[in-house]
Amino acid sequence: MIATHTIQDTDRETVGYIVDGTFYTDYYLGRNIELVDNLSLDNHGRIRSDRELPCLSYVEAVTRKEYQAITAKNPFVRDIQFDLEEWKQEKNHGVLQLEGSRQIGKTTELLKFACKNYEYVIYANLASDLYGFRDVVQHGCSPMEFEKYCRRAGYPHFKNSCHTILIIDEIQVSEQVYNAIRSVASSVDCDVIVTGSYLGQTIKEGYFLPAGTVSYLKMYPLSFAEFCRIFDKEDQFKKIDLFGGSEQSEYDQLFALYDVYRHIGGYPAVVRKYLESGDYDACYQVIADLLNTFENESGNYFQASKEPVIFKAVYRQAMIEMCRERKGSGNKVVELVTSIVKSSEKLLVSRDEISNAIAWLIYSGIIGECGCYADADIMKYQPARRLYYMDCGIACYIGADMEADRGTVEGIITETFVFDELYRLFTERYRRRKVKGDTPSFSVYGQNEVDFMLIDRENNIYGIEVKTNDGVPRSLKVYMDKKLVDRAIVAKRTNGGCDGGIETIPVFAVGYRFPYK
Repeated sequence: MIATHTIQDTDRETVGYIVDGTFYTDYYLGRNIELVDNLSLDNHGRIRSDRELPCLSYVEAVTRKEYQAITAKNPFVRDIQFDLEEWKQEKNHGVLQLEGSRQIGKTTELLKFACKNYEYVIYANLASDLYGFRDVVQHGCSPMEFEKYCRRAGYPHFKNSCHTILIIDEIQVSEQVYNAIRSVASSVDCDVIVTGSYLGQTIKEGYFLPAGTVSYLKMYPLSFAEFCRIFDKEDQFKKIDLFGGSEQSEYDQLFALYDVYRHIGGYPAVVRKYLESGDYDACYQVIADLLNTFENESGNYFQASKEPVIFKAVYRQAMIEMCRERKGSGNKVVELVTSIVKSSEKLLVSRDEISNAIAWLIYSGIIGECGCYADADIMKYQPARRLYYMDCGIACYIGADMEADRGTVEGIITETFVFDELYRLFTERYRRRKVKGDTPSFSVYGQNEVDFMLIDRENNIYGIEVKTNDGVPRSLKVYMDKKLVDRAIVAKRTNGGCDGGIETIPVFAVGYRFPYK
């Protein structure tokens, strides 16, 4: 093996060498010096080469090279990058906790961000914890303990500065580490981000939420805007006239992308499979594998033997059944789901068991809650009256096996797309948030129901009706005539227009282009 370059940090101190194309720290090489032909130790234990080697910076040779490798393998440009950069620019920002479901690209995007914006990236995955990060916490989180961890993990000497970032992945695995977030933040000067696929585990007894120390970001599967970005159609999506004023070809192109997206959804692995094959069945196999992985991994957190069966029944059967319940009964969704699971699985299940399964699915990012504004009154908000999948590809995959007419299934998928796009509006960082409230909500007024009702930051009320055909939006007209909404919007397959005070917009624009100017 031959060393070809000396690697130095920003203080021009040697931190390692490139040996046969791979970076090794000076600490590691000092203990394996006999393996490198042109390196040796002097009388003081310092590494010397048999000839002068060219120098490269650690950022150039390692960090940025890693960034290029990650982006080459995962080229999608995700919106979360803008949120991460905004967090970094905030003065005195604390630890960041990034939440989101399994396989949506959290680790990939964090490593992209870290390798682009920092000199040193320390990554610890607690699911395997190969180098004993728990020892850092157990021994007090001091810079010395981080130095020891860096040596074990093959990183350069620990630089306790704002140019270093620590990423702790799968943090829900360790109660000890999660509870030490505050200690970690106060012990070092580097930036810290924690993440995990099953952070719902942290609501259990023994885990303490570090209030005042942590900022939160949510990540989701690719949005439709991000999907358009892959095909170089994002600018067209941003600028297209929502009321029919653009060229027909522009609407056709965006609706063609919408048709693909509503079938496959936004999980990165599924999107990559579509780009490779163009085959929906191949995409559904990826979704099936993803759901099987999710079931198996979630089972590690369940205590009772029948919990995995309940859990699977809730999201594979009851969710679609619930979505088909077109009229808002006002009943809490947990009662409805309990009755469906009992009848479909022939199980003796309790309300609490179903409630726990739903809570797990929500915290894990598989489903989302939809509230209700009773009597079309925003002061009569009722939480969790309906559930939706957080990815329309999953809805499409499960809907394919439903014993229902295709029109009903198509309506569910379209409504799921709209819910998912609107849901993102409620989780924007506060300064960019355009809506008030916690989640998208439908509204009931007598015998009339509107699919979604939103309130913007200026207290304007929007009634949104989702249509898969050209039916008359009778309920929305009642809301408009009685002045229960300030704007009446129909989202459907259309170029857009306005008729009798009811505005129609292309359904693909329902979330990203809010408030439809």
